[in-house]
Amino acid sequence: MKNSVDSKLLLGLLVGAAVGAAIGYLAATDKKEQIIDELNNVVGKVKEGFNSALNKYKCKIDNKVDEIVEDLDNA
Repeated sequence: MKNSVDSKLLLGLLVGAAVGAAIGYLAATDKKEQIIDELNNVVGKVKEGFNSALNKYKCKIDNKVDEIVEDLDNA
């Protein structure tokens, strides 16, 4: 149990340090507008991919529900 807590704490510290370094880099660089635009593009693509996958999953669920309802009606 203690190992799990220690691992999570270490991971949290590493992620925090990475985010802090990224923010520091953005604040210090002259190209921060370009970097922010590129990050927004990446985030947009990830969001589109997530929404696409979510819609496919929803369609599969809807199809399964329709099949179950049809089976119940035929029973």
